[in-house]
Amino acid sequence: MLKTIAAVAAGFLLGAASQKHQVARMWHGKVPLAKADEYQRYLYDSGLKQLKAIPKNEGVEMLRRDDGENAEFVVISYWPDKDAIHAYAGKDIDHVHDMPRDAEYLGPDREKLVKHFEVIAFEK
Repeated sequence: MLKTIAAVAAGFLLGAASQKHQVARMWHGKVPLAKADEYQRYLYDSGLKQLKAIPKNEGVEMLRRDDGENAEFVVISYWPDKDAIHAYAGKDIDHVHDMPRDAEYLGPDREKLVKHFEVIAFEK
């Protein structure tokens, strides 16, 4: 019986690797703590609301971490597949699409790339 359970589990895991998964697009940025609250409002109004309105967007999260000198922000948006990201981001989906005031808040050394991950599991 244990061999049967192990075989079923192995088949499930192998099958999961070939299934189509939701895609999470992750952006990261850092601002001086003195500008963090203002940037948070700007990021929400000009970034998250815009992302949420894009066709096929399946959700968006904004995370913040203060370290004493800076505030780090992470935005994760969820998409059914990379084709949905290409539809709004164009051919090169790995580059950041700067918002108009990002240079002002994030400076010239801001990150230029985003990361994409397959969502393998989500539990709430």
